[in-house]
Amino acid sequence: MYAYDEHTLILRQNKAVHFEAPFLFLLFGAERAVLIDTGATASPEYFPLRATVDGLIDQWLAAHPREGYRLVVLHTHGHGDHKAGDPQFADRPDTELVQADRDSVYAFLGLTEDPTATVPLDLGGGRVLNCFAIPGHHAASVAFHDPHTGILLTGDTVYPGRLYVEGASAAPPAASARATSSTPRWSPARPS
Repeated sequence: MYAYDEHTLILRQNKAVHFEAPFLFLLFGAERAVLIDTGATASPEYFPLRATVDGLIDQWLAAHPREGYRLVVLHTHGHGDHKAGDPQFADRPDTELVQADRDSVYAFLGLTEDPTATVPLDLGGGRVLNCFAIPGHHAASVAFHDPHTGILLTGDTVYPGRLYVEGASAAPPAASARATSSTPRWSPARPS
């Protein structure tokens, strides 16, 4: 686990457990946290994601006490290596587990067919993620821009390596490019 700052944690699944070794992101706001992606392994014995996330939330709440703190579980897209850990959160109290299919994601976030639309996900206390659809790699692909850190989370849509894009009829490349280009650029500057 890497603490980018006290409100932004980056986790990575161990390569010894699964070769994909996906990154997961736990972002804290004043009213709720969001876990983006749940990894490539369902088994809590080999990949105790819920126990890890619960411990990290407990630590954060010890430093920032509040009642009724909630967790939202979302995904950058619906491939198995980004959602396999979902069952670990199915019965977690104060948690909204959003299924990784397009209809569920669009309904929860309020996304529409407009590929240039950006919708807010308010975590409270001024931390609002900008969310937008980036279909192409998967029909439910979503990018999350965090103005607090300047980080843009794109899942497997943008990364150094081989990219897989579904058929052009499912995702016009120009639409994803327009949506991505209209997003504020990453900045190394940290908020004060």
